[in-house]
Amino acid sequence: MLVTEPGVDGVFRHVEALAHYLLAQGHRVDLVYSGVRGSDRLGELVDRVAAAGGRILNLSVSNVPGPRDLPALLSLRRLVADADPDVIHAHSSKAGALVRALRAMGVRQPLFYTPHAYYGMCEPSGLKAHIFSGIERMLGRVGTTFNLSGCELAFAERTLRLPRKQLRLIPNPVDTHRFAPALPDEKQRLRKELGLPDEALLLGCVGRLAFQKDPITLYRSLAVASQQVKNLWLYHLGTGELADDCARLAAELGIKNRIIRRDYLSDPLPFYQAIDAAILTSRYEGLSFAVLEALACDLPVILSESPGNLDFLDIGLSHCWSAPKENSELMGEAIVKWVTEQPRPSNHRATAENRFSQETCFGTVVVEYQSRVR
Repeated sequence: MLVTEPGVDGVFRHVEALAHYLLAQGHRVDLVYSGVRGSDRLGELVDRVAAAGGRILNLSVSNVPGPRDLPALLSLRRLVADADPDVIHAHSSKAGALVRALRAMGVRQPLFYTPHAYYGMCEPSGLKAHIFSGIERMLGRVGTTFNLSGCELAFAERTLRLPRKQLRLIPNPVDTHRFAPALPDEKQRLRKELGLPDEALLLGCVGRLAFQKDPITLYRSLAVASQQVKNLWLYHLGTGELADDCARLAAELGIKNRIIRRDYLSDPLPFYQAIDAAILTSRYEGLSFAVLEALACDLPVILSESPGNLDFLDIGLSHCWSAPKENSELMGEAIVKWVTEQPRPSNHRATAENRFSQETCFGTVVVEYQSRVR
């Protein structure tokens, strides 16, 4: 049984890929989700799981505490009793809290939890971080936690002080069969559809316009780099509560006409196949799907030196530039370095295939499931 609150963005895409992998391996999958933050792909996954004989439950909860949480927990408990899954795997904080609360309600199935980045990784000293970290510290002793990055694992062990025996490091995977570089003619066609001039250098960012992803630093960095790189453009895919702030900032910085914005793409592959490099200015990450998909498409990457992203800086990537998080001046300089440094052979596609394939990462998840089933 897979349990998730978001039905869009990185957490959902992980759950979606895991569900497809498990179904392909012949496992029965039940899906518990929330339609509050949904997408067309969520509907497609619900239909696929139901068609394969899996049980479906819409909890209709948001990502913050609310009055729907208790009815959702009771509905989840009834479904577990009825469906009797071998294991229950929760994704992100809301689903993690609901699933691990089941232990106090008599549920004895093995419980697994993937946090997809702890909130406290960004701002360990803030009040909100203390509250979230306190909850994670209390619930983290229930079941087994799958951490997606070394930074996330270190935070769980050192800051949350969770028992090491209950933590596993299993990276996010990427579908290297689907995500691959475009042929030159296809790339040219995609860029023409975007209305780009032939000489444009196109940076791409996939990420919510929200505090975690720090789009403000992204836009300021673009303005800094544009002073030296006159043909620089940004293709920004995502939406969120900072959308209006970003629009105003782009106008103030004089870069509005160099930014292509899309709220959402059901299929992100054309996005990666159109851009020249990927950039991520996040304050913290689990292990970013956006970076993994960029690597599979053999793209250069420009990353903030933040928890989660730091894992990518330690694996010998040939075309990776970085700067401290929340530092637009140095991030702008990193963009310029990407443009000006001499060409060299890329190892990004090979790294994605060798370290982050679904067969390797999800295969390890299944082994963990099987080790706990009586």
